Amino acid sequence: MNEIGMIWDFDGVLVFTPHEEAWRRAAEHYGVNDFDHDFYVHYVSGKPRYEGADNILTLKGVYEKFNAQTEEEKQKLLHEFADFKNKIVNEMFDKGEYEINENAIKFLIEAKKAGIKHALASASKNAAKLSKKIEVEFNGQKVSLSDLFDINVSGLAPSKKEVFKMALKELKSKFPNLKVFIVVEDAPAGIKAAKELNMLTLGYIREADLKADLTFRDFNEVSLEKIRSLIR
Repeated sequence: MNEIGMIWDFDGVLVFTPHEEAWRRAAEHYGVNDFDHDFYVHYVSGKPRYEGADNILTLKGVYEKFNAQTEEEKQKLLHEFADFKNKIVNEMFDKGEYEINENAIKFLIEAKKAGIKHALASASKNAAKLSKKIEVEFNGQKVSLSDLFDINVSGLAPSKKEVFKMALKELKSKFPNLKVFIVVEDAPAGIKAAKELNMLTLGYIREADLKADLTFRDFNEVSLEKIRSLIR
């Protein structure tokens, strides 16, 4: 298993964060009253902050509502809106309003002990910060969730595909013996990006249907043997 590199999404996979609720609150503050779960899954989930924010402002008519016509006016509103949402979600983090996916962490640790190398590659800049705050047990010691990863490139690129590409490059550079790369995702946008980079995909199905190489609804269903079979 020491020839495998695994690239992980964060939100909705390892940790259930309140991003959707934070986006909903921000959208309502800007006059959007029909921000629903389906919209979040298709246009916001798994996307970098400003891309998701732009989709909300564009598709929900907020630019028009605030008379933002020029590119400069739109950029100003976009940054104000995205920063407002980020303030909301960080306040929620500080209150402990998130849930750790224990079965995902268990599988991550099992894979790590088997020699698989791991990269955290979320589109969100908040993933790196929150992963350092969360404590887990590894080899009888308390460590941060961030410490389980060999590489962390979360929020360092402008799109999901670019974040994955960066993780791929870093893993290859640090561990030249790696030959197989697998992305673990729960969002259609993430699966699509991984496939475009010719990587294998593990699709953690929660609400959205995923066209991944291996799909499952609970990390208890995933095993190292299934990973071996997928590679074969």
